[in-house]
Amino acid sequence: MGAIRTLGLATAVKGTPTPAVQAAAYYTSTNLATPGVVVTAASFSITKGIATVVLGSTLPTNGYNGPAGYIPVPTFTPASTTQEFNKQTGQPLNIQGNFPAPNGQKVVLWGFTTATYFNGKVVTVIDNNPATNSFRFYFANADVASTSDAGKTAPAPFQHYRAIRLECSQSLSTDLIYVGDGNVSSTQYMACLSLAGQLSIELASENIPSESIWIDTSGSASTDQVMVTLIY
Repeated sequence: MGAIRTLGLATAVKGTPTPAVQAAAYYTSTNLATPGVVVTAASFSITKGIATVVLGSTLPTNGYNGPAGYIPVPTFTPASTTQEFNKQTGQPLNIQGNFPAPNGQKVVLWGFTTATYFNGKVVTVIDNNPATNSFRFYFANADVASTSDAGKTAPAPFQHYRAIRLECSQSLSTDLIYVGDGNVSSTQYMACLSLAGQLSIELASENIPSESIWIDTSGSASTDQVMVTLIY
């Protein structure tokens, strides 16, 4: 048995897949140092198959980096070749020379109301731009001009876990919590949690990536929550 860490409650949003671990209280705490906290988006755009998400706060130095790592805003003139290349629209920085960038960090996306096609996705970062608090990733879609959208983003943790346990909140009432992957819904799920039926589920395989576990709900109340516990 590994060490137990209780993350607290994660709230499900009806019709929108929500990552159970990233949305848990521990990760959304404003007192937690990055990476690990949820960072709200401010806007997005898509150009030539490359999406750009602009964050509503300062770009963390870790968690949103491409293969070349965090490239700071130029502090001298002219900027270095790498820094200039990092800002070119439609020309992703990929020092590995293949597609997609294999060594970029992964970011979890959910809660977008306009760019709903981002919801439930775990994307690999191509590069970032601290000057605009933005990061980019490959995304096959028609071009979209810069559009406001307060979706949620969170770095995928480097740690994998021996087991992840979800238990429905005691205030769930008659609503249901569906557990599955990024496509989870009322018609696609691996478990259905309720106070009147199955209260909890534990997933164990010795090497679980937390970003692979998502929840949805039958109701819209903020009390539709699950308690998240990790076992290292």
